[in-house]
Amino acid sequence: MKNLIFILLPSLLLSETIYNTRVSKENEEAMNNAKIKCRWVCDKKIYKEQKINEAVSFYKHSKYYTFTKREF
Repeated sequence: MKNLIFILLPSLLLSETIYNTRVSKENEEAMNNAKIKCRWVCDKKIYKEQKINEAVSFYKHSKYYTFTKREF
């Protein structure tokens, strides 16, 4: 079994990927477009805020969990 691992390990480390992708001209322009980057960041931020709001509302309406105010 150990011999098999030693035989296959170098072949896996030195193998090339079969999916060679080339960036097209349109994709390169899109990657350099500031508006698209801004939109991506904003959408990501909105998505995170929605998930946080869903979690908070779940715990607020849960009968097994209660919010308490504690002074630190």
